[in-house]
Amino acid sequence: MGEGVNPARALGIDIGGTTIKIGRVGADGTLTETRTVPTPRDPHALADVVAAEVDRTPEPVIGVVNPGIIDERTGVVTFAANLGWRDLPLQAILERRLGRRVLLGHDVRAGALAESLWGAGAAGDMLFMPLGTGIASALVIDGVVRGTGWSGEVGQVLVPDPGRPGARIQFEQIASASALAARYAAITGSADVSAGARGVLERLSAGDTAAADVVRTAIEVLADLLADAAGLLGPTPVVLGGGLAEAGDAVLEPLRAALAQRLPAELRPPLRAAVLGSWAGCLGAGALALELRQERR
Repeated sequence: MGEGVNPARALGIDIGGTTIKIGRVGADGTLTETRTVPTPRDPHALADVVAAEVDRTPEPVIGVVNPGIIDERTGVVTFAANLGWRDLPLQAILERRLGRRVLLGHDVRAGALAESLWGAGAAGDMLFMPLGTGIASALVIDGVVRGTGWSGEVGQVLVPDPGRPGARIQFEQIASASALAARYAAITGSADVSAGARGVLERLSAGDTAAADVVRTAIEVLADLLADAAGLLGPTPVVLGGGLAEAGDAVLEPLRAALAQRLPAELRPPLRAAVLGSWAGCLGAGALALELRQERR
């Protein structure tokens, strides 16, 4: 590969708490040869799995993304609660095992990059917020994802607890996909959360009042957070993914109404649903490896 010539494809690897998503990513956003494998919690066992996947789908460049607090400048996972990692030099571990360069990034910031290139944010700037098992966000300005480390960790913001007047609770314990299921189970006295957020949204569409209460509370808290963000960023478009966003207008319309109660018309951000789904992180990992964010500059 000659100097200054970007490769046309990369291998994207998205490490999740339970599974790893792998796929071949084209510079045009195509995604092929996708598969998932279980995630080992031991980082060296993880490196062996990544090496096997690289052997299976050889590509000149490799992008790996991970949840938690990631410092992309040093390649260190500062903290990843669902994997039990702290101050882990993951990039160095992978590069030693593979004997080649690896681009390491944050899964949500990578997802934002993919949505900005090929998805709902392709028209310009955006605030990307997938409401998954946890909640983080990423800001895209002029086609470049901004921030590193703790930036975008909105799920950790303490908000009023709807069940305990005067108390506060992490935002992701109200509006994340896992929180929707847990809160619905608590209200109905059930121990079954296997249907997740999707189950709550299905009950919402069927007229279940407990599901309506859980979703309404999440929307109200989310609207407060987005209104604060609009006050800082202006009416930057908001792209919502996962969890609540899967319900489409059933959630987006009441969220728009809630924002109208909090913001003047000129400051209200356009709301969109993400379009790349659960593979946004894998696509973004490939985009990182292809250094498409530099091209957008």
